[in-house]
Amino acid sequence: MELVCDWMTTPAIVALETTTLPAARRLLQEQQIRRLPVVNAGGALVGIITEGDINRISASPATDVRDYNLYHRVADLPLRDCMTREVITVTPETPIVTVAMILRDRKIGGVPVMDDGYVVGMITENDLFNLLICEYDQSNIAIMFGAG
Repeated sequence: MELVCDWMTTPAIVALETTTLPAARRLLQEQQIRRLPVVNAGGALVGIITEGDINRISASPATDVRDYNLYHRVADLPLRDCMTREVITVTPETPIVTVAMILRDRKIGGVPVMDDGYVVGMITENDLFNLLICEYDQSNIAIMFGAG
């Protein structure tokens, strides 16, 4: 049985809850990822922000004039004020098929992998595609050489 630990992306790329929205956007672009677990100063997971979340906030009429709630500018908006707080997580020992069902049923693209209270990686739809491709390639090799 395939487990998350066999296919997750490590190390975990996280952002502090005090990170501003523009800094989070830059981190996503630099790392070529679409979601960031958000942690507090102690490293505990407190939320998640996605590229889509940032785009929605940046595209809102209030932020077109760079205002947020009359008191904050979007450029100064910390992730703690706009992140999703209820984060679905898995462990390294979670079966990969369970992750696939979670992603499908919740209509999300990835979840943080937690071990001993800390984010140790991410498992995403791309990781599942890599598994599928690997399995497909192994099947085709076995067929080509008469082992399947």
